[in-house]
Amino acid sequence: MGEKIARISITLPQELLKELDKSLRAQRYASRSEAIRDAVRDFLAAYKWRTELRGEQLGVIVLLYDHHTRGLTDVITEIQHEKSEVIRASQHMHIDQENCMETLMVKGPSEEIKRLVDRLGALRGVKQAKLIVVSS
Repeated sequence: MGEKIARISITLPQELLKELDKSLRAQRYASRSEAIRDAVRDFLAAYKWRTELRGEQLGVIVLLYDHHTRGLTDVITEIQHEKSEVIRASQHMHIDQENCMETLMVKGPSEEIKRLVDRLGALRGVKQAKLIVVSS
């Protein structure tokens, strides 16, 4: 017997949906559902990989966020000061009128870095929070 399927609904900004549909056509996906399933699998694989990190780590956290989100830049700066024992350096880039990218060079215990990535990724207005491990 096949896998049970559950229906869900999601809400996306119109521009993101347009970009998704364009990408799906270019990649020849059969449906949005198939692409969303692949994206969820990637999300879960990255989460699993991140949660299995152990020991001292060296890497970069890349944040993409909407700088118009009230108070977000203040919170990001506050977190950087609070976690200065793990965040060794940062760099900020203005991408366009709405988006900024922040790179945080990190070094420290994997548990601290994982908590930091999760905390930053959960902030309202953060569109992406990615951890790239350089070495361990």
